[in-house]
Amino acid sequence: MIPEYFAYLTIILGLIGVFFYIKDTFLGNTKPNRVSWIFWTIAPFVGVYVAYKSGVALPLLISTFMAGFGPLLVVIASFFNKNSYWRTTVFDIVCGLLSFFAIIIWITTKNGIIALSFAILADLFAGLPTIIKSWIHSETESIGPYFYGVINQIITFLIIKNFTFLNFSFPLYLVIANVLIIIGIKRKSFFKKQLS
Repeated sequence: MIPEYFAYLTIILGLIGVFFYIKDTFLGNTKPNRVSWIFWTIAPFVGVYVAYKSGVALPLLISTFMAGFGPLLVVIASFFNKNSYWRTTVFDIVCGLLSFFAIIIWITTKNGIIALSFAILADLFAGLPTIIKSWIHSETESIGPYFYGVINQIITFLIIKNFTFLNFSFPLYLVIANVLIIIGIKRKSFFKKQLS
């Protein structure tokens, strides 16, 4: 176990990943799916409120807040370059609505396991458009926030003192989701290297 203040390191790493993503967005090389990034903003902000009411320690609250602040910066950046626009589809809207409803259930339920399950579902529905886009249109994504996201969750695992479903399931889900996106982005270049 490492001390809770290592959560501050996740803030720095998260901002580094977002910085590179925003830079690529400004250059028009990365085209964020706004549905994913909007809900990746909303969910952590809701999480801060829920965690604060539950008495979560300040370093983890700040880390959760920054998990939403980075995506907010990406959403803002996506409006500055018309070449970084990713067209929103009906599928994206459906995923956004499902994420929204999952957030509502997450906020309103009193059962911790049910609330956490819907928090994971909210993030999954928000992330599906980007997960799929990373596999089909990998050239429109950049690896920064996802790579640092994996590192951040590893740090989170090392901070956890009591491994219960409530403590480790969301970080585990985030590792899986980020790894799926990373593989989607990098698989074409990996196979090209193998074939050359």
